[in-house]
Amino acid sequence: MEVCIAEMRGKPVMFALRAGVVFLDGKPQPVKYVTEEEVEKFVASVASMASLSGKDAQGVQALLNAKRAAFVVSLLGRAVGDECVSELTRILDHLHYDVLLYLGEVEEPD
Repeated sequence: MEVCIAEMRGKPVMFALRAGVVFLDGKPQPVKYVTEEEVEKFVASVASMASLSGKDAQGVQALLNAKRAAFVVSLLGRAVGDECVSELTRILDHLHYDVLLYLGEVEEPD
């Protein structure tokens, strides 16, 4: 099962769970205790956003990024190793910034 957990610089960051092993963009990551059920719940949550298409596109994107950020936070709590934690934190920072930008909490860079 593979799902986009962020879009960074126009490129999707793909999350996959294969045989109990977490992959980010095809690279295995040391994240413990991630279940198929948990990933399916996240995928369903993200898929439900499709019904909101045609509405406030920026608001829908911000809500989608908030859901993605919550999932990344849940992964961070189980990540092992500096490199994995750093990558997940980088993804989370990007998602958080996009949500704050939508809310008007930060200004768009020139």
